[in-house]
Amino acid sequence: RILDGGMDQQILSKGLKPKGSLWSTTALIEKKYHQLVVDSHLDFIRSGAEIIITSNFSARRTRMIQNKVEKYFDYANIKAGELALKAKEISKKNILIGGSLPGQNNTYVLDERDKSIIEKGFYDQAKLIKPFVDFFYFDVLCGSKECEIAVNVGEKLNIPVLVGLHV
Repeated sequence: RILDGGMDQQILSKGLKPKGSLWSTTALIEKKYHQLVVDSHLDFIRSGAEIIITSNFSARRTRMIQNKVEKYFDYANIKAGELALKAKEISKKNILIGGSLPGQNNTYVLDERDKSIIEKGFYDQAKLIKPFVDFFYFDVLCGSKECEIAVNVGEKLNIPVLVGLHV
């Protein structure tokens, strides 16, 4: 299967002005950018993607706290699922939607926090996007502990997973 490309970079190239380190989460929070997200998904589908990934990579709780927008955590993650599903419906193609679940702390570094904190981060985000996705895509995980926790969350929520590692 062919996955889409980096949604954050695609949306930025189309004119998104992100706030802080929120990247595409800005487009989820601000309604004026919702069509930009849908159009970006559609661009990837028209280019041959058979799988699109929800645009909530930076909508993890730690990132939202850092940017003082934690109150939008549920909204942003649900909106990412809704917009991906809208793009799929518009395309009328039999594509899959993967739910983006990145490492729950900083990107590209090993998460040394307690296992229960990491699991809660994955679970809280996963339960919000589950209704919209065919599987969870645990993206750029950096260690066996994160992988084990992520897979366990997928099992708890009874949904297939794809794990992407950052080495």
